[in-house]
Amino acid sequence: MSETQHNSQQTTELAPFSDRLLAHLRFVRQHSQYYRELWQDAWPDASQPIALADLPVVDSKAFWEANLFEHNRVLTADLAETVVFKSGGTTGNPKYSYFSYDDWQAFCQVFGDGLKRAGMRKDERVANLFYGGQLYASFMFIARSMEEAGVGVQFPVSGLASEEEIFNTIEFFKIETLAVVPTTMMKLLPAFAKMPPEKRIIKRVIYGGEPMQPDQVAAVQAVLPGCRVESIGVAGVDYGELGFVDQSCERGVHRLYDGHTQVELLDDDLQPIEATGQAGFLYMTNLNRRLMPVVRYPVGDRAEWLDEPGTPARRFRLLGRSQEVARIGPVSVYIEDIQKILDEAALPQQVINFQVVVDHADRKDGGCLRLAVAEPEGMTHEQGLQVRDEFYRQRTLYPSLVGQNLLRPLEVEWIGLEAMHTNPRTGKLLRVVDRRAESNA
Repeated sequence: MSETQHNSQQTTELAPFSDRLLAHLRFVRQHSQYYRELWQDAWPDASQPIALADLPVVDSKAFWEANLFEHNRVLTADLAETVVFKSGGTTGNPKYSYFSYDDWQAFCQVFGDGLKRAGMRKDERVANLFYGGQLYASFMFIARSMEEAGVGVQFPVSGLASEEEIFNTIEFFKIETLAVVPTTMMKLLPAFAKMPPEKRIIKRVIYGGEPMQPDQVAAVQAVLPGCRVESIGVAGVDYGELGFVDQSCERGVHRLYDGHTQVELLDDDLQPIEATGQAGFLYMTNLNRRLMPVVRYPVGDRAEWLDEPGTPARRFRLLGRSQEVARIGPVSVYIEDIQKILDEAALPQQVINFQVVVDHADRKDGGCLRLAVAEPEGMTHEQGLQVRDEFYRQRTLYPSLVGQNLLRPLEVEWIGLEAMHTNPRTGKLLRVVDRRAESNA
């Protein structure tokens, strides 16, 4: 981190949140070319104060086009004392997130405090089964967050370890808690079921990386009676810390990290939603992200407020993914990448439009790519398989999980334009239709 960044962070640390927010916005405007250009009309004079709501929201596509490794226009400084992670996208369109060491420490410290508030004990024996390597953040992130919080006795096993090694570690060290991606937990469940009851010693599963559906929770608790299944918290390597859980939070409900983030819920017209029970899209401003600023950034999730405005650590309920990215199990499918897949598939008819439908059945997520063409009856099953094969080639994790019986195979449906799902209020096309809540109703 540059001296300018460090000093700015230090001098604003104890200021009231509104003053810190304005100081942060001024810093971002001065040092990030992308934000300076984005805000030039809304905030031409940096000496004047600005309300966050008066600044334009970030367009995800434009943000990532500016946030390239070479000629980066988002970052506020050159790379030094930095950790770099992969944030998603296809192999042909990777996205990378950058943290200065100070930013990374702050991220893990705040999230770690959430683990503590969720009740993690200092002596709790936790096997970290998240994934590491290949520029993925989750394994390192959970390990560092526990260290920063001073909780847990940590066993960094990793989700890439063999089942034999995982179970030997659990038995030898008498581990009571698994920190794990739901898909990995489902993969381990048959082996747990074969154990004698006295060896099923896991008392708590804390999951992250994807939602855990009711049938998956029920399956875990059937094999591990009395086991608590809880969210580890919500965070993203692109936007940062979003929510933690406490005893008041049922499944899918989290609390905000007051003093570190400004989270907005906006409707289709980008107007603020403050009332409880009304669905909208989450946008994040993170005061701890200095190297790669995140200001009014689309998180990619829909949510609703459960508490009134001004409630400390205000609770929100996640309602599935928004229109920018579909999350099928642990696989992120960016809408902008679908067109590239269709181009590579070389179809005989032009695809006029498309959408991704995500559902859940038999304890597994599945996806359907609905493709609108002029004459759907003229498209064959084989051409659908051609699209699926190209999808699998570009998103290799998906077929790998299908092969392990952890995801259902991708479906391809040829439809007319009139059959596409739209927003009943606005008539706008729904790029992502998340039916998992309906599947588990």
